[in-house]
Amino acid sequence: MKSTAFLTFIILPIIALMVTSCGNGKEIERLMGVNAELRSQNRQLQQDLNQLRQKESQLVFIAEQMKDIKARIVTTHGTIEVGFFPEEAPLHCFNFIARAESGFYNGTQFHRIIPGFMIQGGDPNSKGDDRRTYGQGGPIVAIPHEFNRIQHEPGILSMARVADKRAGAGSQFFIMHGRTPSLDNEYTVFGRVLRGLDVVDTIANLETSAEYRDQPVEPVIIQDIQVFR
Repeated sequence: MKSTAFLTFIILPIIALMVTSCGNGKEIERLMGVNAELRSQNRQLQQDLNQLRQKESQLVFIAEQMKDIKARIVTTHGTIEVGFFPEEAPLHCFNFIARAESGFYNGTQFHRIIPGFMIQGGDPNSKGDDRRTYGQGGPIVAIPHEFNRIQHEPGILSMARVADKRAGAGSQFFIMHGRTPSLDNEYTVFGRVLRGLDVVDTIANLETSAEYRDQPVEPVIIQDIQVFR
């Protein structure tokens, strides 16, 4: 009896210790696996963060390059001078400026005018004679939206888009003739009129076609867009 009691006294704690150690070993192994996964995720997040910082620095560089740049939109009905908001919409400003410098807009029309609302232009289709296609054209490559908090009020320069926001924006733009809060943060504002609001007013109030909705009877042609600083 004494021998059995002694063995029980010695062996049972050893068995308990072995069971406990085995359980801790599995838990430690599990935690090490979790730790390794977290380290991997952290490395990926750090890489993503570095890429975002690089892209941000590129946009900041572009915005700084466009600081104080202006443009004169020379039309058959007068000249409209605009300034830009590169800090708010660097891609849109660059998109417009680069196309203007290349002559992309020369010969296009303000093909859509609505008094009290806006005048719209920038469609390459409007260089042609088929008025049914006006408002449907654009470049091959679109740019992502840069919605911001600037309000759509008279003189604001903003970017047109199709209903599907995923499609981005192309080359068509509009200049506000009135105040339209429903456009705020839904269309990308990238500039404003500095001089020539009277020209915007003249264009907005031209007679429109009965056959082609909101198109002016008398063409409003963009002869040139002169970019300067």
